Amino acid sequence: MTGRTAGSRRAVLPAVWLLLIGVLVGCGQNSPPWRDGVTAAVPYWNVGAASLDAHADRIGTYSPWAYGIAPDGTVVPQQPGADRAAARARPPGTRYVPTVANARNGTFEYGPVSAVLHDPAARARHVRSLVRLAEQPHVAGIDLDYEDLRAGDRAAFTALVRQVADALQARHRTLSVDLFAKTTDAGYAPRNIAQDYARLGREVDQVRLMAYDYHWESSGPGPVAPVRWVRQVLRYAVRTIDPDKIVLGMSLSGYDWVGRRGTDHGIAALQRTAADRHVPVRWDGQAKAPWYAYTDSRGRHHEVWFENQRSVDAKLALARTSGVAGVFFWVNHGSADGAVWRAAADGGG
Repeated sequence: MTGRTAGSRRAVLPAVWLLLIGVLVGCGQNSPPWRDGVTAAVPYWNVGAASLDAHADRIGTYSPWAYGIAPDGTVVPQQPGADRAAARARPPGTRYVPTVANARNGTFEYGPVSAVLHDPAARARHVRSLVRLAEQPHVAGIDLDYEDLRAGDRAAFTALVRQVADALQARHRTLSVDLFAKTTDAGYAPRNIAQDYARLGREVDQVRLMAYDYHWESSGPGPVAPVRWVRQVLRYAVRTIDPDKIVLGMSLSGYDWVGRRGTDHGIAALQRTAADRHVPVRWDGQAKAPWYAYTDSRGRHHEVWFENQRSVDAKLALARTSGVAGVFFWVNHGSADGAVWRAAADGGG
């Protein structure tokens, strides 16, 4: 669940789920909570460390990023045992909506999803496999995170989503699809053209908008999700898709760059680094994002941008004023300050 922006060619998560347009006019402390609670999207490598039970009363949907696609089109765990570990980590009282991605061991692969899109036999096996997963008693729906598609996959991808949606809805299960953030239909890369916002939005129950990784591990330093860009993304999304189907994604992490190479870390780890090195955390008022810089013991200059409660609050305000259905947090490292979860569950402050 990467959410990459212009020019990104990341192939490996983590770098990569958790789980808002309009003019920022303020939400007010008495804004009602999100209709369906907050969605927590957690990759298999972080299901234990995410500590979601502490926030279970604020989480409506739990989506472990744990399943991949085998070469024959069937749905399999991304890593042996990832599915069982993810199910055990489900916070009590939450809807269980596992994510299937065209990834293995956290690495996106085009081959399996290409077969599913263009080989009728592989597609049939894939749909049957998704239905079997969805029919498990504890599963409320399926989330699809199919990335790095090509422009020519656009019609086939839409057709696949329509077929899966029909199959799941007939069994009273929901379908959501994860979409890259963009501000026009073409977006910034072939992977954006492959995702037809309007048609996909009509077919599915929910669209998860990955509005993060404006800067990513190989882009060079900068804000992960600057507010002005998120506002533009939301403006396009709500014009194209029913806002009642949109949840806006935020990544609870950041990057520590040396030159143009960044390493992603969770919020707590990055805040701890600043404290340990006694460097001030600065605030970029235009991006509405925290950042800091330091020099390590080898003399290398580091620049760090991440999310915190203040930056999350700014995006929650956008989500509330845009009228979207909710938000999701991509929790790929550790957990987050409880204030972040409280603010999100309350709809922003």
